[in-house]
Amino acid sequence: MLIAIAIFVIAYGFIASEKFPRHWVALLGGLALLVFGVLSPIEALGYINWETLGLLAGMFALVAILHEAGFFKWLALTAVRKVNYHPSYLFIALVVLSAFLAMWMDSITVMLFMAALTLQLCRLLKIDPVPLIIAEVCAANTGGAATLVGDPPNVILGTTLGFNFADFITHTGPISAIASLTLLIVFYLVNRKALRDAHAALTDEVVREIEALHNDPLHAQLTRIGLIGFGSAVVLLIFHHGLTELTHLPINAAISALVPAGVALLCLSIHDRRKILLKLVKDDVESLVFFAGLFVLIGGLEKVEVFERMAEMMAAATTGSPQSLVMALHWGPGILSGILDNVPLALAMSYVLKDLAAHPEMPALALMVWSLALGMDMGGNLTPIGASANVVAYSIMEKHHGPVGWKRWLSIAAPPTLIVMILASALVFVKGQIGWY
Repeated sequence: MLIAIAIFVIAYGFIASEKFPRHWVALLGGLALLVFGVLSPIEALGYINWETLGLLAGMFALVAILHEAGFFKWLALTAVRKVNYHPSYLFIALVVLSAFLAMWMDSITVMLFMAALTLQLCRLLKIDPVPLIIAEVCAANTGGAATLVGDPPNVILGTTLGFNFADFITHTGPISAIASLTLLIVFYLVNRKALRDAHAALTDEVVREIEALHNDPLHAQLTRIGLIGFGSAVVLLIFHHGLTELTHLPINAAISALVPAGVALLCLSIHDRRKILLKLVKDDVESLVFFAGLFVLIGGLEKVEVFERMAEMMAAATTGSPQSLVMALHWGPGILSGILDNVPLALAMSYVLKDLAAHPEMPALALMVWSLALGMDMGGNLTPIGASANVVAYSIMEKHHGPVGWKRWLSIAAPPTLIVMILASALVFVKGQIGWY
């Protein structure tokens, strides 16, 4: 147990430092567990959740097709045009778009193009981009809480504990929507003066410069194939349990994403397929390797019963007060997510929940999952390293705009984040009281 904990703590420290490639850290940590005899190779492979990796790989491929087609940039710029370039409406459109897109795809991808586009637009409108990009990040993490595929913690909790797309959108979806709207209102009220000043300075020349950003054409065939594949994956993710019962075929979340992705790739020309595959190798394979290594690292702790002991301690501390445990699962991991990457935290907590659910007088597993997922997804907004989307946005701002700093990030992101976490915990409490979970 001491060896497994020591290896995990050291690996986690290297991952949190952001100074080393996290996929190599996770792999080396998993290898150390094999070298020291904590896990056998067969056990290590058994702890990897292949359904999670398959789901991520399929969605990565479909998003890569749409990204290569220029669909996301076209969508964002179309939204900007629809609001007539009015800075206040532009602020609202970009934040809403971030939340909406993050429901259906990895928030990292959302922030890669949203942050770059926002920097361009803010430079033309002479608006400080930092508050807007931080608002987009918070919206992406909060909007992503609505679905199984929106935020990495949801993917892990759902595939590990047996909750599907429909479960998440039914139970975390409404809370995520209310929280996203609240975030938008708070961020808008804080920035309304700067937006009014920017509107006063808007000129025809600025509008023409923004229009020039529309010049990149949309690749029609790639867009059509990508949207059909993406839509098919979402439909399968929603209905795969019913289809499994109907057809007696083993259709899980991974199959639901991989089959549409595979068919979409086969429908591409050889040139486009090569570009997409190269993009996947360059941008997404590292994420899949990181998840695989992380599953092994966390598996080592599960093997030596660390999570079973944690569950026993939490069960003993909250005996007779199940709602206090539900709230603790929202706030404890939620605040920790602001300090630590919420991906390994979600995986560790999935094992804790599994052991907690085995204890009598504990809350329903579903209620604990919704509370935990919402806490970690929203709590990840607190700092630049709380979630992967934060790291991406922070890096883009530091590289192309200038120093931001943790102090400024906290001053902008912390108040709205704490407000929506309070709101979400209250709504989860109501769900527990009325028995809808």
